[in-house]
Amino acid sequence: MSKKILAGFFGLAIFMASTAFVTQDQKANAILATVSKTYKSYKTIKAGFRISIDNQQTNSKINQKGTLYLKGKKFRIDMSDQEIYCDGNKMWTYFKEENEVQIAKYDPNQQDINPSEIFTIYKKGFKSKYIGEVLKGNVKVQKIELIPDDRNKPYFKVKLEIEKATHKISSMQILNKNGLVTNYSITSFDGNVDISDSFFKFDSRSKPGVVEIDLTK
Repeated sequence: MSKKILAGFFGLAIFMASTAFVTQDQKANAILATVSKTYKSYKTIKAGFRISIDNQQTNSKINQKGTLYLKGKKFRIDMSDQEIYCDGNKMWTYFKEENEVQIAKYDPNQQDINPSEIFTIYKKGFKSKYIGEVLKGNVKVQKIELIPDDRNKPYFKVKLEIEKATHKISSMQILNKNGLVTNYSITSFDGNVDISDSFFKFDSRSKPGVVEIDLTK
């Protein structure tokens, strides 16, 4: 094979590979646009979830379950060992065993990924790539990978699984640079439930003797 033909062959291969990559991105973006439209139709969300954190360095694993509540920029997360409240401006993290609450200003750009972002994570500055479609039980699931634009993030990849029929995110996996792998799976979903704004603020009166640590000062 001549050098010209060989060069032409590799050039064509590179072109086909780059075209396929663009097509994959376009498909991922189209799926995520539909997902976004689906969640915008809900004024509030209540979702049950499971979380598992695998530490590949120590070969240890933590499993928990909880409930997530969303209303616009407000969220609340209830788990067995802690509760997190956020009214869009302040965030309260209540540790049950210590009966202690930490109060901080809420800055979404400074926060690690948490369950409140399961349904919005793809909006935060990622390159998306469509991976494929699989069958889980009787449910068709579309897989998408997200690569953060900011290389300084503690994680290097986020994987989403989306139910094809409902356009809802069923799971999220976060791969961290330090070897931690965090998996979230949605176990239940209710939209447009009645939730008052006060539900997203921590009320110290409901926790007698609670120790408050105010980090906003």
